[in-house]
Amino acid sequence: MHPGPFEWARENPSQARRELPAEGVYYIISDIHLGDGSMTDIFVAKDRHLLRFLDKVDAEGATLIVAGDAIDFSQSWSLTPILRAHGKVLGAFSRLAAKGRMTYVIGNHDFDLRLYDELLNLPVVGEVQIGDDILVRHGYEYDPVIGPDIGRSEMRTRVHHGIERFFGIWLRLPLQHFYNLPNRLAFWLFHKAAWLTFRKAELMERLTGDDSGVKAARQESEYWLLAQLGDPGGLFRPVREAALKGAHKLLVCGHSHLPGVVRLGPERLYANTGSWTFNTATVLRIDASQPPSEESVVVQDFISGKVYGDRLYQPLIAGGLYGLTFFDWWAQVYRGWLRFDLSGGASGQSEPR
Repeated sequence: MHPGPFEWARENPSQARRELPAEGVYYIISDIHLGDGSMTDIFVAKDRHLLRFLDKVDAEGATLIVAGDAIDFSQSWSLTPILRAHGKVLGAFSRLAAKGRMTYVIGNHDFDLRLYDELLNLPVVGEVQIGDDILVRHGYEYDPVIGPDIGRSEMRTRVHHGIERFFGIWLRLPLQHFYNLPNRLAFWLFHKAAWLTFRKAELMERLTGDDSGVKAARQESEYWLLAQLGDPGGLFRPVREAALKGAHKLLVCGHSHLPGVVRLGPERLYANTGSWTFNTATVLRIDASQPPSEESVVVQDFISGKVYGDRLYQPLIAGGLYGLTFFDWWAQVYRGWLRFDLSGGASGQSEPR
């Protein structure tokens, strides 16, 4: 039975693993977020660049893995404008899949799988294992808010996109990259809502002894703050724990849009594919014939040529972003009248999402 239109699919594909041989070159991209071609389509019309990349994959005889969130169904609300805006890209995906050299891994935005399965004929799975050493997932599984409750997350995403479409503005993190009045107002409103939520939760704890409300409020505010400071989705700590405990030498994820290759231990690497949103177009290249290392696993922006090592992850590795509360951060940066001083160290390290 297929999922209905715009309905999250927790069927067999989300549980399936595809095993591929540890030979040749693999290219992995994720979080392309193809939308309806309007001003709130965060792929921002990079079709010709993505087509050039797909031609490169094809010409090299390499294998492509798209690690989720290729299409932003919530942004478009309809499949027709997506096909109209990005039909050539989707056609190129389909042709590569027909040659047996493409696999699609489910992401948290992929709640209607019929497009990939029935229209584009892409193999759809929950994760890909390359040889014995490499595991590829989208990464939402490690997100402390989205992972446990996909349905709630999807509803919030629809509301977010609806507001952006209606007003024709960006409401995004980090704030310094999208320093517009509506985004600053959104931060101000979040601060007031967080304050009220904490006060209510603390009152309930005093009356009933139940601290679950306080814990939930703390998690929500920390999640927002970490996205602002440079750990989108609060992904790094859960990913690091999973990578260190897991059986694979390389764990590959997308989801956070934060590109890089990070050494976590003597035989443990984490690579994030980044995204194709806004002004980025990052690609992960793996030479699977070699053991995973900083030489055989490279993340590079396809348009600019910029190579991402672990620079964006250094503050996370050092742990300097953790321990600060949302209210501590607010006291440091808020200057009144919807003005923020984001020039200091607590202003955020992430790339635009």
